[in-house]
Amino acid sequence: MDLKKIKKVGIIGVGFMGGSLALALKKSFSNFEIIGHARSDKAFKRLKRAKVVDRIERSDKKIAKEADILILATPVGIIVDFLKRMGSYLKKGAIVFDLGSTKEEIEKVAKKNLPKEVSFVGCHPFCGSEKRGAEKAKQNLYQGAICFITSSNKASYLVEKIWKKVGSRVVRVGPKTHDNITCLTSHLPHFICFSLINAIPDNYLEFSSSGFADLTRVASSSGDLWADIFLTNKSKILKHIDKYNQISNKLKDSIIKEDKKKLKLLIKKANKKRNKIL
Repeated sequence: MDLKKIKKVGIIGVGFMGGSLALALKKSFSNFEIIGHARSDKAFKRLKRAKVVDRIERSDKKIAKEADILILATPVGIIVDFLKRMGSYLKKGAIVFDLGSTKEEIEKVAKKNLPKEVSFVGCHPFCGSEKRGAEKAKQNLYQGAICFITSSNKASYLVEKIWKKVGSRVVRVGPKTHDNITCLTSHLPHFICFSLINAIPDNYLEFSSSGFADLTRVASSSGDLWADIFLTNKSKILKHIDKYNQISNKLKDSIIKEDKKKLKLLIKKANKKRNKIL
């Protein structure tokens, strides 16, 4: 499929991520009609006010039948459900890609359930926010951001062109490697932040420092989204929680033993790693 021949792009899940992509696509591709899905009357009115898509439809089946490219920008569990039930509605030659934060299960379900005439491309733009809703969408969200592509079929190269056109830096890895990388750099930090904020008594929160607010910002992230991420990457997150606890216990032990030299070494090691982040 040639990018110039694409007319209709459907988005299932026009929230912050999906809405931001809709705005970026409208800016970059004048030939695309962006069709957004609204699950309810309330969502329909919200999308109409946000003005991030060209057309709004209540039926995801209708969008699936029309779309040359269909983008799934929902929590992982809804992506999996859509792939299982909507394959027969997709038009022949269509390309489906997702924005899901885990990839192994999604790729497996897509391979099993989508027709051969439909191409699936696993994607994960590695950006975002704790913000929610299409009304918060940002046209430039994807500029300069890494976008993982975890499929290697012919359609993936067309999808790569789309991501590059909206300003993303494409990184190609397999789904297993992707899930390992994101587990350590995103999923585990979210797990830690959710745990940390729940450990603080409510009456202490008013004394929070700016550093504490910065550290725990992602604890405002969606429960629906993150429950799905943790459960679809269960084996890896559990493995790395155990590894984190082992490292945490080294720090704990040095405090118990009042081993200042070891404490300083562990902290300096952390300083050195943190300073490698741009």
